[in-house]
Amino acid sequence: MPKIIDDENVYRAAMQVVIERGYAGAKTKQIAEAAGISEVTLFRKYESKAELVKQAIIATAVQMDFTTGSRYTGDATADLERVVQAYQDLSAQHGQFITTLISEITRHPELGDLLDAPLQLMEGVAALLARYQAEGVLQPELPLQAVAALLGPLMIANMIRQANAAISLPQVDAARHVEFFLYGRRVLQKEAEDLQV
Repeated sequence: MPKIIDDENVYRAAMQVVIERGYAGAKTKQIAEAAGISEVTLFRKYESKAELVKQAIIATAVQMDFTTGSRYTGDATADLERVVQAYQDLSAQHGQFITTLISEITRHPELGDLLDAPLQLMEGVAALLARYQAEGVLQPELPLQAVAALLGPLMIANMIRQANAAISLPQVDAARHVEFFLYGRRVLQKEAEDLQV
């Protein structure tokens, strides 16, 4: 009878080995050992290291349920605070893994579609921002640029934290961050009245 593989355990093992050794340095034998399975079993289930890493990223995206974090409620401030918090949660749990992979994508063509799942998450946030733009709550701009303005500072801060633990950057206060983001993007009452005329 074949051994039942705990995918979550394998994904955690793969992430940890990639964090410690980088994608190129992470050997399937090391991942299998960390997961408590044989390398043959690993290949039978996932076919390749690249496929395993892609599955780990997809599982992470599903687990974090970032889509729920970017749902529309009609309250732009609350919705964007939820997006920022969801991103911070994702980054706290898996940021080092994602940063490691992003830095290696250009050197490994087999990882070319690795960003599909994270891009789908960003497109969900872009759709939320586009809806608020269409309703006249936010200034019009390219939605993915607005996503970059909202999440970009958080991404940079996280990358700095991961690159050098000696640099002490405090976690961003989601409410304050969203307040600053909206300050330059919210349509003011006067502008809204002018648009209706």
